[in-house]
Amino acid sequence: MLDKILNYRLLPAVIWLGLVLLAMLSPGDKFPSTPQIPHKDKIVHFGLFFVLNLLWMRVWVVEASKDKKFLKLFTSYLVFGIIFAILVEYLQLYVPNRSFDYYDIAANMLGAAVGVICFYILYKMDSKLV
Repeated sequence: MLDKILNYRLLPAVIWLGLVLLAMLSPGDKFPSTPQIPHKDKIVHFGLFFVLNLLWMRVWVVEASKDKKFLKLFTSYLVFGIIFAILVEYLQLYVPNRSFDYYDIAANMLGAAVGVICFYILYKMDSKLV
């Protein structure tokens, strides 16, 4: 039963991780032109990491005992909110028409942090979303 739950939760998290990597490491000139919205790239970074962290916490919290849940939430933010955010931004230095930007890292980390908070609230409310 636990395997079914983990697979049901793991697949969306892995797919989203792949999409985030594809979006963040694709050459900048490969994106279609979009309407000019102020700071739209920061909004995209925020959203990508918000969903990424939310999905991975769904995977990790199932297998955690009650006293380890906070540690799992913190680990999720540490890995996807800080380490992964910096690593992906650094790798953009080697992608054509992409650049390293500290504000993108901040948007990534903020999105991940808000994802943790939202997950925690939904979890405490016994929401079916988590």
